[in-house]
Amino acid sequence: MTEPLTIPVLTGDLVTLRPHRESDADGVFERAVDPLARSFTTIPLEYTREMALGYVTEFTAPSPEQICWAIEVDGAYAGSIDLRIMDVDSGAGSLGFATHQDFRGRGVMSDTVRVVVGHAFEELGFETVRWEAHAGNWGSAKAVWRAGFPTPTFVPDLLVERGRLVDGWISTLHAPMPAEPVVPWDEVVAALTR
Repeated sequence: MTEPLTIPVLTGDLVTLRPHRESDADGVFERAVDPLARSFTTIPLEYTREMALGYVTEFTAPSPEQICWAIEVDGAYAGSIDLRIMDVDSGAGSLGFATHQDFRGRGVMSDTVRVVVGHAFEELGFETVRWEAHAGNWGSAKAVWRAGFPTPTFVPDLLVERGRLVDGWISTLHAPMPAEPVVPWDEVVAALTR
């Protein structure tokens, strides 16, 4: 069995990324029951605080398959992000993230994505990082766009959500990381609303 990956503390302009703590459970629960989060994630509709506690103590623990960070802003839990290992030999990974509703629209996730992708390329030796989201998740798309991901591609039936296929967006960033938008946001919007 491969050794668990470490969860290093990383800092950006706005965020500190660190291992989850039991004290994050309330924030995770609040984020998970938010209507917008439910519409764009696979979070169970019957999500409970006990599930949030299990998430911060078990799911986010060091693992050979992924690194999970809590996002902290000014001492408060602001969301979670994970970097999943897709293929060790080819240096490929994927991102998954969710922002607590109190921290949306403040550049928190954009800063977080830049930090995590930079870590993947510079410290872990990744060659590619992939992002996927439900079609229509503009907040997620804007976060990765700011970190230099190219214009996403629309893919019908890309994701499985609660037993059904849903349309999605996908984009892959290759090393080295540009760390800033590579096309104007208007072009991204135009490409995804055709």
